Amino acid sequence: MSLEHLLPLIFITIMGLAMLMYVVSDGYDLGVGMLMHRATPEERDVMVDSIGPFWDANETWLVLGVGVLLIA
Repeated sequence: MSLEHLLPLIFITIMGLAMLMYVVSDGYDLGVGMLMHRATPEERDVMVDSIGPFWDANETWLVLGVGVLLIA
């Protein structure tokens, strides 16, 4: 397989994995957001604290995917 056929495959794989990681990690945030309207104020505090470490990490995958798209 020549490099001109292999390079697009590498780029689409990296971009696809980055988008998949974004969807998986953002789904966690969105799921917590959907559950918040039925939670008590104490439960809301626990929910917000549980997504704190992952809040901005999911956007990194989106930036990586868009960056690979622009490079390709």
